[in-house]
Amino acid sequence: MMIPADTLFEAAKRLHGHLLKTSWDGRALVGPDSGVRFNARVGRFVKSYLRAFPWTDNRIYMQAQGYWILDNWRMFELSGDERYQDIALACSHYVLTAQRPAGYWAYPDPEWRNRIATVEGDFGCLGLLESYQQTGQDALLAGAQKWHRYLIDDVGFQASDGMLAVNYFANVRGSKVPNNTTLTLLTLARLAGVTQDAQVLTPCAGMVAWLNEVQLESGELPYAVAASPDGRDRAHFLCYQYNAFELLDLVEYYQLTRDGAIVPVVEKLAAFVASGVTESGAASYDCEHQTPEVTYYAAALAAALSQATSLGAGDYRALADRGYRWILGQQKPDGGFRFHSRANYSFLSDRRAYPRNLAMILAHLLIEVQAQRTPITGGAQADKG
Repeated sequence: MMIPADTLFEAAKRLHGHLLKTSWDGRALVGPDSGVRFNARVGRFVKSYLRAFPWTDNRIYMQAQGYWILDNWRMFELSGDERYQDIALACSHYVLTAQRPAGYWAYPDPEWRNRIATVEGDFGCLGLLESYQQTGQDALLAGAQKWHRYLIDDVGFQASDGMLAVNYFANVRGSKVPNNTTLTLLTLARLAGVTQDAQVLTPCAGMVAWLNEVQLESGELPYAVAASPDGRDRAHFLCYQYNAFELLDLVEYYQLTRDGAIVPVVEKLAAFVASGVTESGAASYDCEHQTPEVTYYAAALAAALSQATSLGAGDYRALADRGYRWILGQQKPDGGFRFHSRANYSFLSDRRAYPRNLAMILAHLLIEVQAQRTPITGGAQADKG
């Protein structure tokens, strides 16, 4: 039985209130993050078990700000409460002030100091685009277009036989990561829709062709594809989580562009993501293990399967509902969650609250609320390439 939109919206409002109280400083979402490398593997557990210690690891990710801006505009549209509009605009203006003159945003984690990540730029751009569309403030569109120029000229693409994969970092030719390409497809589609400039979509055919080429027989998009014949592929890494986010990107890309060439990827990808929902409703950690359980993974799978179902890419309604029930079961009365992850290394848990990941969960709750109140019209089958 489908969880009512009102139940999900109440959960979303509690989570929004939790973020306001714990992470919103009036300009940006600020707080700790699970991070990369050593912190992701070890450091975050030390900090979780020693939460009383005054850790100085607050970060401001553009990915968090992008989600937060989108979340607040959705809250405004669903409730009419102008408080959410004010928060979205305040955060958007912070994003503009944090943008470097060349058009990018610096990566906040010291373990990746001096790197310029495509994901950070895309999310900064997505937040600015949504606020421009809602308000018409020219400075917001100018900031989004600055990132677009930097993306094309400095981040760049790796090309082969007419196929394109966007680079993970600016001015670095490393492995080609599908997760970055799906997000960039969505970013370009939104920019083209806002500006009514079809030229923005020029790289999309090459990126869609590449995704069709590298998708595995299972439907999984690999984590990373070697950039050269002597490089190493990395097919599987946190398989279901990454693929759920990719599925969400591609469903929306299709909705915006009606590009039938992406439909086969979406259909196979949805079937793969569906296989990652456990009996409890949590998300399997990777292709080989069900645990650790991570809250934001489960929310991403639930939202992706719900959107794929609405699009007509398969019937995953029961699995999506199972995932949403699991997420609601982990929420505390204050709107936060009992854990970020549990059963790491079999016995460790991470009980810190990470605003970047909580903003993602909020987005995935609100996606379902909006979907129930304004169903997707027009399936994908007619546009299949």
